[in-house]
Amino acid sequence: MTDHNTRIVVIGGGYAGVLAANHLRQRNDLDVTLVNPRRSFVERIRLHQLASGTGTATVDYKTLLGDGIKLVVDGATRIDAAARRVTLASGTSLDYDYLIYAVGSTGAALTVPGAAEFAYPIAELEHAERLRDQLDDLHPSAPICVVGAGAGVEQTAGFF
Repeated sequence: MTDHNTRIVVIGGGYAGVLAANHLRQRNDLDVTLVNPRRSFVERIRLHQLASGTGTATVDYKTLLGDGIKLVVDGATRIDAAARRVTLASGTSLDYDYLIYAVGSTGAALTVPGAAEFAYPIAELEHAERLRDQLDDLHPSAPICVVGAGAGVEQTAGFF
């Protein structure tokens, strides 16, 4: 028998990590900690709006995480499964009974010749911010080529 609530550490504050943490908080015998390197949740499906200047793509975790979920703004650098411990970039560590690894995905590498020099992907927050800054500096009649698109991007392209 333990003398503490079951400790759950969720690494990754994206869609899956937030949903898992919020679902787990429904039980009062669990201590849930969410570890994420950013202070704000990034809505990846809104990055095209950020890039075009028609919206934002970040939300304060205070509005998303349920009561009792502890947010630790840090990065995980090591998982010691045998000791049930996560070491963080800050040097601190978190002990856990169960670990949820929900670090998500990143954008694809720019492998087409010339893409690394001239393309502006928007799969990650910093990429979308970089594109937004470039678009802000363009003349309103400057030509823009959208390659790929996907959900929402083709509608937003008209706002560039």
